[in-house]
Amino acid sequence: MEINSKPILIIDDDSDDRDFILEAWKELSFPNHLIFFKSGEEVLKYLKNEKVIPFLILSDVNLPKMNGFELKEKLLKEKDTRYASIPFVFWSSAISNTQVQKAYDLGVNGIFIKENNFNSLKAVLIDIMNYWEKSKVPE
Repeated sequence: MEINSKPILIIDDDSDDRDFILEAWKELSFPNHLIFFKSGEEVLKYLKNEKVIPFLILSDVNLPKMNGFELKEKLLKEKDTRYASIPFVFWSSAISNTQVQKAYDLGVNGIFIKENNFNSLKAVLIDIMNYWEKSKVPE
């Protein structure tokens, strides 16, 4: 199986969470480069300026200015249809049933709870990556 080595975009405004994710990622053997953003606006700007389509977008729900739902809505409204085919996964410290319903209504591809235990965090990252490495998506 050929592993998709395109970058993974991670949107999280909490620097401690970003550091924790990066530390866990270093211990895993996935080839994907992680690109961190603090806001949805930064992601939209990046996607418009870069030629590479990311492997996956992993976004917190609660973000300043533009929350994760608003980011997903903007990606769906973009004229460039390749944005709609990028796997989009929410990852949040807490999420309500109403938010889960809204996320799936927007076509989000998954929702995970951020783990605050290092080994649990690595396990969730492995689960996400193993699923999306095996899944077929438009290129």
